[in-house]
Amino acid sequence: MNDDLVENTLSFASAPRVALKVKNLSVLTDKDNIIVHNVSMKVPSGSLIAIIGGSGSGKTTLLNVLANKVAKGLKYTGEYKIVPESDSPTSFVTTAYLTQHDILSPKLTCREILQYAADLKSTSSKAEKCQLVEELIAELGLKDCADTYVGDPNHPGLSGGEKRRLSIGIQMISNPSLMFLDEPTTGLDAYSAYLAIKTLRKLSHKAGKTFIMSIHQPRADILFLLDQICILSKGYNVFCSSVSKMVPYFHNLGYDVPEHVNPADFFIDLCSVDTRTTNTTKQTEERLQLLKQSWQSYEKNLDFTIEDTEKDIKLSSPSVPFWSQVKVLTARSIKLNLRDTVTFVGVLLEPVVIGTIAGWIYYKPDKTTLSGIRTVSGALYSSGALQGYLFQLFETYRLCEKDIKVYDRERSEGSVTPLAFFVSRRIANFLLEDFAVPFIFSIITFFMYGLNVNARSFFIYFSVVLLVHQTSTSLAMLSVSISRDFSQASLIGNLTYTLQSMASGFFVNAKKMPVYVRWTKYIAFIWYSFGCLMSNQFTDFACNLEGQEGCYGNMLLDSFGYSRNWITVPIIAVFCWGIGFYIFSIFFLYWKRVDVSMATKVKSRKKAELGTKDENIDVESFNLETPRCGEIPITIEISGLTLRLEKLDFLSTNAHKFGNHQTKCILSQIDAVFKPNMINAIMGPSGSGKSSLLNLISGRLNSTLFKTFHTEGTISFNGLTISRNKFRDVCSFVPQDDDHLLAKLTVRETLSYAAELRLHHLSSSERSLRIDELISELGLKHCENHLVGDELSKGISGGEKRRVSMGIQLLTDPPILLLDEPTSGLDSFTSFKILDVLNKICQKPGRTVILTIHQPRAELFEDFGNVLLLAKGGNIAFNGSPLEMMKYFSGLGYYCPPLTNVADFFLDLISINTQNDENEEISSKRVTKLLENWRVRQKENAKVSEKSMTQEKLIEFLDINSTSKAGFGVAYKVTVRRQFKTMRRSMDSLIARLAQIPGLGIILALFFAPIKHDYTSVSNRLGLVQESTALYYTGMLTNLACYPSERDYFYGEFNDNVYGVAPFYLGYMTIELPMALAGSALYAIFIVLVCGLNRTAGNFFATLYCTLIIVTCGEALGIITNTLFQQPGFVVNIVSIVLSIGTVMSGLMSLQMSRVLKGINYISPMNYTSMIMINMAFPDDLRLTCKDGGQTTDGSCTFSTGRDVLETFGLVKSVRIYLGVIICVWFIYRLIAYLILKAKLEWFRK
Repeated sequence: MNDDLVENTLSFASAPRVALKVKNLSVLTDKDNIIVHNVSMKVPSGSLIAIIGGSGSGKTTLLNVLANKVAKGLKYTGEYKIVPESDSPTSFVTTAYLTQHDILSPKLTCREILQYAADLKSTSSKAEKCQLVEELIAELGLKDCADTYVGDPNHPGLSGGEKRRLSIGIQMISNPSLMFLDEPTTGLDAYSAYLAIKTLRKLSHKAGKTFIMSIHQPRADILFLLDQICILSKGYNVFCSSVSKMVPYFHNLGYDVPEHVNPADFFIDLCSVDTRTTNTTKQTEERLQLLKQSWQSYEKNLDFTIEDTEKDIKLSSPSVPFWSQVKVLTARSIKLNLRDTVTFVGVLLEPVVIGTIAGWIYYKPDKTTLSGIRTVSGALYSSGALQGYLFQLFETYRLCEKDIKVYDRERSEGSVTPLAFFVSRRIANFLLEDFAVPFIFSIITFFMYGLNVNARSFFIYFSVVLLVHQTSTSLAMLSVSISRDFSQASLIGNLTYTLQSMASGFFVNAKKMPVYVRWTKYIAFIWYSFGCLMSNQFTDFACNLEGQEGCYGNMLLDSFGYSRNWITVPIIAVFCWGIGFYIFSIFFLYWKRVDVSMATKVKSRKKAELGTKDENIDVESFNLETPRCGEIPITIEISGLTLRLEKLDFLSTNAHKFGNHQTKCILSQIDAVFKPNMINAIMGPSGSGKSSLLNLISGRLNSTLFKTFHTEGTISFNGLTISRNKFRDVCSFVPQDDDHLLAKLTVRETLSYAAELRLHHLSSSERSLRIDELISELGLKHCENHLVGDELSKGISGGEKRRVSMGIQLLTDPPILLLDEPTSGLDSFTSFKILDVLNKICQKPGRTVILTIHQPRAELFEDFGNVLLLAKGGNIAFNGSPLEMMKYFSGLGYYCPPLTNVADFFLDLISINTQNDENEEISSKRVTKLLENWRVRQKENAKVSEKSMTQEKLIEFLDINSTSKAGFGVAYKVTVRRQFKTMRRSMDSLIARLAQIPGLGIILALFFAPIKHDYTSVSNRLGLVQESTALYYTGMLTNLACYPSERDYFYGEFNDNVYGVAPFYLGYMTIELPMALAGSALYAIFIVLVCGLNRTAGNFFATLYCTLIIVTCGEALGIITNTLFQQPGFVVNIVSIVLSIGTVMSGLMSLQMSRVLKGINYISPMNYTSMIMINMAFPDDLRLTCKDGGQTTDGSCTFSTGRDVLETFGLVKSVRIYLGVIICVWFIYRLIAYLILKAKLEWFRK
């Protein structure tokens, strides 16, 4: 088939040839647990070697150590050395490393990403680099998508396989002498994987490059492209030599490879331990022990000596000079900023919106009154802090979600330095962000505030806003350099800003704050910026007013502790803080490395579980039948099924189009039959519509505002037409992604909670037996008490997560089971076990299994009962049994060679080779001919489907097998227990729930306690109540830490019709409210008793009440936005803007708002809580002195009682009425959150 294809040429420059020698290399954890045992190998230059083995065999660990990437917590013994060939005099060689994950800029095209990579890694001429980029695009089969954006979940672009090939190209473009590749074929269809490895072989043999890779499941023809292979099992070497010696070696041990079986699959099975039963575990462990001993004896005759005289080569990373890096990164950043239209417009629109709203709130107050002066001070504080805080949150989000990930990859590759990243970022953002945003905000607010209208005052005002913006941006960079996790980075930024606001002098008088925290104002850049703005506005302001000696402005500055004309020093201080933050962030970027911890095991508190007491229980013979499943065999037939996608895309995935309607045909006239009691496999290359077909028939494709699916055709059960909604009710669906699993639950706990909800009609002991059966059948016994884990806390492997997802769906023993890529990411032995389990399920009466699969093993392919083969574009190439498939293609002249997986062979037949125009033309003609042949055969053999069941039988079948939701009581109890357990194990959630509220109270107590009864205490009391509005942020951040993971898991269960919205929502509130109450009580203790804010029982309980209300309203707002939007960073920015506006409008910073804004305040809980707390803080019996200021010309006090303060500032409210109204507002917030969640999942789904 490939004999007529044309080979491309790659114009790589010559590179030094190097060999790798390894002797007795072992890798251990800090606790001396051995991961890899005494591995030895010798890899000559120009070799292609693969490390294969089952999950947990140590492939990636060994690869990382050889690449000099020893993870934190690991160490190694033995030795390995990279040595030059005799004719290579160099002492440095370039290396490259391909990670398992594809980290790419979503708004760049394939060609642009490769071009930028070449510019960052190569010193060749521009023409040479462009030529190499085009050659790689052709060689890696990226020609069709060369000008397509990489894309992201919201704007899909490249497929997973295309991203993987692009990542390979990024590493190859540096022309490395030695390249390490971790799972390079993950996500690739069989044919693309073959072409990728074939390219590596070409480079190794013709250019002398050495490639060392780990790989899960190499197909047969890939296996024989390799020069050497190492087989690992449980960290031990079972074989490590040339591929040509592998089959004879195992033959001598008595193991022969069957015909049409992939040798790699066969040998991985041979070396793996089968943990499904006690007997199989014992037998396979004994066999592995014999294989280890055989290899240890064999390798004694091999020479792995590493001579001390051999020259050791130092590894170097591909890079260009510093200013060249800056130039490339700057150009790329500018392009990304301009292409991200939504973000770009949002960045420029934000100062307009915030500036206009802030200007409206503080619009030209009467500066001759105390309330007007207070309002101007609040306006200046907002200018010096609010805008900077909001941009700091946005910059933290943008770095964490996008830019820092690409930087970390390029930094690990050695092509980008932290300083170049920092400098290029500031240059790229200077005009359009760093200058434009402060300038727009300053222009709007300066004149709306009614400040001193002269050029000097405006220039000082703008300078301060500009410097605060830069300092806030540098603080965001510092936060992200410390932690890449957005929740932690934003917490660092928020804590820093809390300190800034407390020490600023606006909320608590800087001259009178306790001496042990008074020094903090000198490390608070907002104290300097606020002081500069105050001095700029109030120096020699309001002089010779009636009844007032001197200038009131100067008196005000003196009360705040600021000097007149205090301009130069604070501006320099803010500038220095910005520079200091940048210096520290660059230091952390150099010093701090991102790491993933080892898997965590949780000890079960139960001494024995049912099914584990008797180690010899035969779970394979155990068959728990659920009484609701019918036994009617169902033949599923689809006729004329067509799927078209119409997208209204304002940012097209094609780089040369902008804002258009795109229509794409995904499936074209699919006529197929899926039969019962057998595995029905949907196969095809990437882009053939396999997953789309499965999602369509399962009812999982939902149209949105910008994406509409148009479908035609019918689905029938035994000849009777059925709607897709009814089909969905009787099937279980295992999705391709496992991100919905809860990271802090163990495997057994995950299955146990799922069983309680799905098998609620069974007893506890029956459910436990069912769980034990599944754990054993799915090979999860060894990790049943391990946490599932996530990106930041590693738990079980990706393959194990896939099996857990399958186990959840298999609990109910469904009549129809749909699985999207169930073997993706699994090694060949685990894939065999999974499909073996599915095969056993098929044998039960009335079971139909349909799955999509990339690359089935040969022996499993032959066991498939029915195969639907799709070509690119969603066209059928074949539908029938594997035996019929082989006869059909043989009749067309296509015969499968020996030792070749027949499934791989057929997939190659219908795949198009886009490496060059000649290959594309040849393969396209072949595929077109095959598709036409099948259409002709379908027409010739067309027949009307027969009805094998009556309509009444169908209705009965649907009634019996439709999924029934768990009752409210069952679902509520399970969700409460599950959420409490995940929260208890998550440090972030615990801190969010238990520490944030009292933590804020402690900080406020440090700065405000004790509050006295003098003139200064007036502003301090106002400031303390105003700072309490930060509890709104606390509620939102708590929700961000706890809600998204529970939401995602609930979405999956809701899609499976397990339970409804109400149990989940009330369960979440059950966990939330008691902890919020406890935190609120502690907060009230610090505010009322420690600070001394009117120490009465009434004030204590009113403060506790208001704290609870405002925190939980913040949580409700978090639920609303986290339901409407999926990305947490975007949620934080949206909510922060809303909360910041609500804080400013709470009634204490602007005392002269317009009636419209006061009307809007009636829906803000912060307005009510602030008014309640401020009225309780200034009771009628409060007596105030004025020795420290506030005396009139006749010697009397401006404020003598608490009532005077409230009346002067217009803050007198009915506490009793407000206490009643606020609980109504709370119920409204909670009801809106519930209704939005219910509307998204139930009302607005199409």
